[in-house]
Amino acid sequence: MTTQVRAPVPEPLDRATIRVGMILVAGAFVALLDGTVVSVAVHTLAGVFSVGVADAQWVTTAYLLALAAVIPVTGWAARRFGASRAWTVSLGVMLVGSVLCGLAWSFGSLVAFRVVQGLGAGGLFPLSRIIVMEVAGRERLGRMMAMMALPALAAPLLGPAVGGVVVEALSWRWVFLLNAPLLLAAIVLTLVFVPVSPRAAAERLDVPGLLCVSGGLTLLVYGLSGTGQRAAALVAGLVLLAAYGLREARSPRPGIVDLGLFRDRAFAASAAVGLLVNLTLFAGAFLVPLFFQQGAGRGALDAGLILVPQGLGMLVATLFAGRLIDAGPRARTMVLAGLALTAVGTVPFALVEPGSHVPLGVAALFVRGVGLALAGSPIMKTLYHSLPAAKVPAATTANAVAQQLGGALGTAAVAAALQPFGFHAAFWLVLALLAVTAAGALLLPERRPGAVSAPGR
Repeated sequence: MTTQVRAPVPEPLDRATIRVGMILVAGAFVALLDGTVVSVAVHTLAGVFSVGVADAQWVTTAYLLALAAVIPVTGWAARRFGASRAWTVSLGVMLVGSVLCGLAWSFGSLVAFRVVQGLGAGGLFPLSRIIVMEVAGRERLGRMMAMMALPALAAPLLGPAVGGVVVEALSWRWVFLLNAPLLLAAIVLTLVFVPVSPRAAAERLDVPGLLCVSGGLTLLVYGLSGTGQRAAALVAGLVLLAAYGLREARSPRPGIVDLGLFRDRAFAASAAVGLLVNLTLFAGAFLVPLFFQQGAGRGALDAGLILVPQGLGMLVATLFAGRLIDAGPRARTMVLAGLALTAVGTVPFALVEPGSHVPLGVAALFVRGVGLALAGSPIMKTLYHSLPAAKVPAATTANAVAQQLGGALGTAAVAAALQPFGFHAAFWLVLALLAVTAAGALLLPERRPGAVSAPGR
């Protein structure tokens, strides 16, 4: 018989650790803000370069594809060179890309320089989480991960407004040049205050594996973003990823993405739930603006701003989620409660007519935001529940790939349901996906953070 003995209260966050977290937040915020600011400027860029709006979307698409392509290599880079060094290089690459975008002389050069930006941005998110794990440790990880969630919450709230002001008051070039001083400051602060990460023994880059995973992920994301001619890209991406899986199964050593991590139950459950939560988040981000735009005749900016209540809900929940993760209820309980709230916030959209009951929609989005934050926050801690420290870079990379796929799959799934069946069916699909996510959450680790088992008499 065993009894549960509560561990001491988690160690408080010291000033140096908080400072490192804020530097990482600043770097990630710039990358996320860039995406939302540029989306507002797409119509302006179409006019400036005399291209169609559909072609102008390549300014966004190129960035996202480059971001997806670089994610698989971040774990290797963190082990080979140290996470803090790789983070600094990523900031530098994004800085160069931002300046070049601001100096672009043609639409083709702008798209090419957006690829450079995306290559820098893609490494920032997984690398920041690896550094957080190094400086905070497992006991303080929940509070630090909650801090790291702030850029994802603030960028959608500020991006449309910042983009509109910059485009109207300055010029389209400042949409990109605005990043430069912020990125430069983040580089300097990183060099001064962020501890130098340890480096593992020299490790050869798995080039064939990288080509399979990066190429497959990029083609899959591109294929899921459209139909028709993109079906070939979707098939090619699946073939490349399947080829990597077969190669990995026959290899005695882990490849660029360590699929052996999925033998660990806590990691596999956390990665699966994280993928599904991201899927639900992106599905809602795609559906909700269209729900109000088509139903109530609102403009694109107004429809985009309708997601602000969801962002506020996520922000409110994040303010106390970190402490709950480190010293509160079990992760499984917290995730299931968050999924239940997310479902409550989704049901109204599956029942009312598009564009109607705006106050109800605003309230529902706030509840949905609280639920998404509570469901997603514990995952970054349970991900490392039973893994040794040496596996953190590989685990973070594999999870980042899963989340990227989740976002692409969420948008594609509801887009496929929306056209033939309408909004109600698309939102019912989201509810069905939440039920699947809840089933996966039942496999999350049971032991509460801060509790250890002691032999009974």
